[in-house]
Amino acid sequence: MVYCGKPSKGCQACRDRKTRCDRATPSCSQCIRARRDCPGYRNEVDLMFRNESEAVIGKAKAREKSKARSKSRSHSPAIAGPSRSKEEPRSPSSELSSLASIQETHGGFFVESVAPKFSMYPTTEERALGYFNTNAKTWFRNLDVTEELCSQTNMDEHLLASMSAVGLASFSHSVHAPALMFRARREYVSALKLTNAALRSPVEAKKDTTLFSVMILGIFETVTGMNERSLAAWAEHMNGAAALVKLRGKEQFKTQAGLRMFLQVTSNLMLSCIQRTTAMPAHMIELRREAEKYMDNSPAWTLSKTIIDFTIFRAAVREVKLVGPREIVAEALAIDRRFIADYATLPEDWRYEVVYTDETPELIWNGSYHVYKQNWMAHIWNGMRVARIMLHETIRDQLLSASTAMTPIFTENEIATQNDSSLSVMLQMRADILASVPHDHPLAFSGKPISLLEGSRAYFVLWPLYLCGAMDVTTEPIRNWVIARLKAIGEAIGIKQAYVVAEYLSQQKVIESWQTKPEPKIPIMEHAIAMSNEERINEEEE
Repeated sequence: MVYCGKPSKGCQACRDRKTRCDRATPSCSQCIRARRDCPGYRNEVDLMFRNESEAVIGKAKAREKSKARSKSRSHSPAIAGPSRSKEEPRSPSSELSSLASIQETHGGFFVESVAPKFSMYPTTEERALGYFNTNAKTWFRNLDVTEELCSQTNMDEHLLASMSAVGLASFSHSVHAPALMFRARREYVSALKLTNAALRSPVEAKKDTTLFSVMILGIFETVTGMNERSLAAWAEHMNGAAALVKLRGKEQFKTQAGLRMFLQVTSNLMLSCIQRTTAMPAHMIELRREAEKYMDNSPAWTLSKTIIDFTIFRAAVREVKLVGPREIVAEALAIDRRFIADYATLPEDWRYEVVYTDETPELIWNGSYHVYKQNWMAHIWNGMRVARIMLHETIRDQLLSASTAMTPIFTENEIATQNDSSLSVMLQMRADILASVPHDHPLAFSGKPISLLEGSRAYFVLWPLYLCGAMDVTTEPIRNWVIARLKAIGEAIGIKQAYVVAEYLSQQKVIESWQTKPEPKIPIMEHAIAMSNEERINEEEE
């Protein structure tokens, strides 16, 4: 029995003429008006179902006869065309098409199997976004901003394009498919255009998704950059994020996502300021004071204050705002004492364990390595170590400058004592950085494959490793070990910038974007006077 739907209730005459029937008895109004006999009304129950068994059986038999005839023709010799000894391979789409046309008969009834109209296998773009969503937390210091921003029903196009670009780059490394990297770069260009369009809108520029998109674009430069320009590009993205933070103002701290992204931008910007020898922007320091109202008294928040003051000190020396060897040395030692005091009072769960072993000497320098409770704790510890190395490099440079001065600034005993003390601190901090590397390189011990984003935390060890390899007191074995570790990070984890840093250390060249020992800037006016005096003296000698 086949259900035929709800039938019309009108009489046959009204249905033939397609006029509205009022179903009056004994005759409808339309038939009375037309002076014709009303044929009456049908039984609705009888019309709802009808027996189609005979028709279905007839169709099935006819189809079977047609299939039998086509089968007999297929066994007859071909008249034209090349012969084929083997059946051609069929694509998945053709297989699905053939499944859709399978027809079966059972019990005299015809049954048609219909294949699903959608694919159960995810597309490359969907898998790329899956890679990003699964592993992005490891990049953003366990902050769930990704889940919060990406759970929106209508995700902004610029954020989606940024995530797709980084996800495709991660997927390309995971499956060893270089062709996917070209698609990732196209997505990156598209994300840049869409993000720039969002930045031109006063409303879109203040949204959380726009700031998050800029941060993700910085990640793309980190994991795909193959030259020094990518190092500078990452810094430019961080500067752009800082400008957005300034535009967003105090309102951004009213949401958890806004506060968390501010902390992430501050952390990245501190690293950028250390690398480029610039001071933390004043607006970031002002906003940080406002954000403190929403923060608990965490050790990381306290330690970052000392690092910010360190960036201000280095910039002051470079800009010749702080002059005089004794003044510079005194200020450097004061900041160094603050670092010692801050890290001496850390809670127990911030402490790391030192493990001694003779295994894998190619991965572990000097037979020991550190184990931290959390990944990001290693980065904060290394931030302090990098700062202390740079402080004592500055002290040693000032002592060397003072030793050649016409008027003594330090006594010989002061120079010798402080020089030995600074050298000891630098060597200890370098050893601690090298011991932290296995923690940033998970493949060193687990041997398990790792996704690009999950290993992208190792980016924060690139700068400390470069500093260790570029120090004046670094020996050739240490430099070679650092180069090997950088190449391993680039190969195993997929951070392409690690290759760039390793190549510069191999050639013992200076990365202009990363200034470990910047020369103080000479004011333009004084420089012009000095040049004119030099020219005058040369003329007099001639």
